[in-house]
Amino acid sequence: MISRELVLSENIHLQKIFIPTVKRINKQITYNQLPDELKEKVCFVVQEWERDQYKFDAEYLVLPEKINLDNPKAIAETRKVIYQTGKNMKYSVLDDDIIFARRNRKYWTGVSNMKMSKRKCSREDILEMFDQFNTWLDEPDVSICGCAISKNPPSKTPFLKNGSVASVFWINGQDFAHELESMNLTATGIAEDVIFILSCLTRGYGTKISQEFIILNESVDSKDIKSEIWESKNYSEVQLDHQRIEAMFPDFFKIIYDDDGNRVPGGFRGFGKKRVEWSKAFKRSA
Repeated sequence: MISRELVLSENIHLQKIFIPTVKRINKQITYNQLPDELKEKVCFVVQEWERDQYKFDAEYLVLPEKINLDNPKAIAETRKVIYQTGKNMKYSVLDDDIIFARRNRKYWTGVSNMKMSKRKCSREDILEMFDQFNTWLDEPDVSICGCAISKNPPSKTPFLKNGSVASVFWINGQDFAHELESMNLTATGIAEDVIFILSCLTRGYGTKISQEFIILNESVDSKDIKSEIWESKNYSEVQLDHQRIEAMFPDFFKIIYDDDGNRVPGGFRGFGKKRVEWSKAFKRSA
């Protein structure tokens, strides 16, 4: 299928919106809230066995047969396929279970612009968000940008630089296309986004994270929506993958243990706490 290009602002182009998805044919939360102008840019990234079940009028990127629910590295390998496909374009990668929201500007301006601390994004908000991120990707020190996580407290500035990006990514693929093969993006079955962002930051490719546009992850926040990948993971698998990342980035990724040598509970999906020094990784690249 020929790509249909949406012009969001003068001389600013987003070529594709990749939405990787599995076993959520009728639960396309992210896609359903996108304005029609953006739905035209969507490319669903689907596993081969499931392709015929999707009936959306959209483009599809069908993954190799080896990338399936029995593959413990399915997420990482899926992401790598997307990065390789988008290496010559400006694009976004959005989890399929995301709700976009907007924070009150009072946190950094001191002046409230809504009745509450945050609200779900309107159609106009989402278009403005995409427009802003496309503009950011034209900045010389920004290769990846995204939204803050709703649960995290707001900063005193409208954006942060060279920090974590998760669940939703806007990427200028041309910036680091020549370095993709040197990044060990499929080293683990989980936390593949940590490897991706640290690989970029340590090579000098910066991130920019909006504090105004934020996300709620429905499969993390809601008990009604399951993650097919995470439901199959156990503590030992996650611990081993985190140890692999710690070995790859010993100066920037640390598993946190208590005085008895046990991993401190908590963290993402309750698998244990860790400390990641994102900005330090970018500074080291200099």
